[in-house]
Amino acid sequence: MAAVQRALGGSQLPAALHQPEFRGAEWTYVKDCLDTGWVSSVGAYVDRFERELERASGVRHAVAASTGTAALHVCMLLAGVGRGDEVLVPALTFVATANAVSYTGAVPHFVEAEDRTLGVDPDALELHL
Repeated sequence: MAAVQRALGGSQLPAALHQPEFRGAEWTYVKDCLDTGWVSSVGAYVDRFERELERASGVRHAVAASTGTAALHVCMLLAGVGRGDEVLVPALTFVATANAVSYTGAVPHFVEAEDRTLGVDPDALELHL
């Protein structure tokens, strides 16, 4: 935990993972989705989000995913990762990272994190290349 606190600057508390925080019209949008039956990965709000993301990021196309795991899986497929490939992933990660690799038939290899940043250790990465 000390390494996490150092990486976060010591006094910051980690963000709550499961505590919803509404600051605007979120409840209105959730109620609208429930009332209209559009509780899905498609619908007017998803379309609106994708268009706004395209505009804000200056890209021609944006696709929303239902989960981070699904998004990583799509990225793997778009990158051409497939059966028999080997993919380096950070050792300090959520299981979704390795799952997305495995879903393509590729093999995840974990690379150790460095204490200071909690990111991939460049020296450990070099050993895998």
